[in-house]
Amino acid sequence: MNLADTNYWFDIPGSESLTNLNFTITDPATKSVFYRLRVPASVLAGPRPNVVFFIIDDLTTTLGCYGHPDAYTPVMDSLAGSGVRFARTYTQYSLCNPSRSSFFTGQYPERTKIYNLVDLFREALPEAVTLPQLFKNAGYNTARLGKVFHVQDPNTVSDVVIGAPLSLDENLVDEVKLAEWNAGDLSDPPHATGNKYNRPYGASPHPPEDFTDYAIASNAIVTLDTFTTNATYKDKPFFLTVGFIRPHTSWVAPTEFFDHITGTNAISMPYYFVPGGEDISTNNVPAPAIPGNGNAFGYTDPTLGQVREGRRAYLAAAAFSDSQVGRVMAKLNALNLATNTIIVLTGDNGYCLGEHNRWSKPSLFDIGIRVPLIVSAPGYGSGVCTGMVEQVDIYPTIAALAGLPISTNVQGMSLQPYLTNPALPAKTACFSTFLSSGVLGHSVTTDRYSYVKWGDGTNGLTWGTTLHQFYDHATDPLELTNLANVPAYSNLVVQLHTQLTNHVVTAGGD
Repeated sequence: MNLADTNYWFDIPGSESLTNLNFTITDPATKSVFYRLRVPASVLAGPRPNVVFFIIDDLTTTLGCYGHPDAYTPVMDSLAGSGVRFARTYTQYSLCNPSRSSFFTGQYPERTKIYNLVDLFREALPEAVTLPQLFKNAGYNTARLGKVFHVQDPNTVSDVVIGAPLSLDENLVDEVKLAEWNAGDLSDPPHATGNKYNRPYGASPHPPEDFTDYAIASNAIVTLDTFTTNATYKDKPFFLTVGFIRPHTSWVAPTEFFDHITGTNAISMPYYFVPGGEDISTNNVPAPAIPGNGNAFGYTDPTLGQVREGRRAYLAAAAFSDSQVGRVMAKLNALNLATNTIIVLTGDNGYCLGEHNRWSKPSLFDIGIRVPLIVSAPGYGSGVCTGMVEQVDIYPTIAALAGLPISTNVQGMSLQPYLTNPALPAKTACFSTFLSSGVLGHSVTTDRYSYVKWGDGTNGLTWGTTLHQFYDHATDPLELTNLANVPAYSNLVVQLHTQLTNHVVTAGGD
């Protein structure tokens, strides 16, 4: 019998500070509230499971296991094959700090109040227990390696904290540009403000050891050794968060990883750059939906050749991060830890690589809010969940797999049941938020439809304006035709607007 087929139940006399991971019951005689925590038998059968949580900066669903035709991600594909791949995962905000603030607290941006890259969620949530805190409080050794929080949280104390040596890669992309200039190509000079280069990418002749993500993986490997051999740590389980930088710009990687990607001329093209393809000017897209390009081609629009170059460079950078995930996974195997370690991998936001003429992450288009999510846990099988889930679900999922109770403030749902049966019905709607040049937008995505409402500078839900988008993914999966003001869809638009409004009010606790 598979250990995951059996679950034990523990009744924990509770207070409002605990939540049940499946349901809550009340003793009718005493009116006492109890929280039932479903704990897999595999958790009880041996030592508490370790956790390794990989966060890949700016990685969208450009993986082989997600069907991308040009991707080279053998390690992540293998991980997906050994666990459950969630095919339709939505971020709650397609930008580093708001996204990470959301999934590290298990709460929606309407609750965290984080809509930018500089604020800390503690102002709105002073008592929140972050996911690393939860495990530290439960007696785990904890480590944060590379880019974990975007804005550091002083309340989250870890045994090991080693940041990302970003200057390594930035020096390498400068070398790539210098080589271009020395060869007579002066078309991409550095800029003193904003993004340094219009085309922030290139293949480097340097070996992998000279790159930022290699250093992050090396620090993770050393930390695993420390946690398993040092007398201070070795008798405790660990929670290791590893945050890789690429494919965040700059898209620089060793030449060999560019070689893994299809030749530039054969790279698949976004529909905007296909002859007769998308025409934004005739698509009735509200201006807040198409902000300026914040990562690449922010100064000069790309040529068709540069579109292919940019997409190839992003994929090469992702392939390099994939290889560094592989180094950490190899260390887990070498230490015989893999069979008792929960592995979770995700990106922090979606990404447009020329789609809708966008070269950036912040977006409420479907491609901008879709992220990879892979969960592999001891005692569970593998498969693909095609239902919709959200990144806010990551917190309660990892906690449930480790048997840890969580606060009632956590708003996500545990995905633990889908590790046993990926075909179970999932969420009927997923929600995302984006503040675009002072205009707050919210989106709701159902199994078939996507609705986006841009606001009046307040709550983003004022009715009676034309700043909204509606797409039928059954007939328009690329979101090329905005149907929001088409009379035939008016009833659906009103229904989705109502659903979205209800979510925003409920999620914000207003």
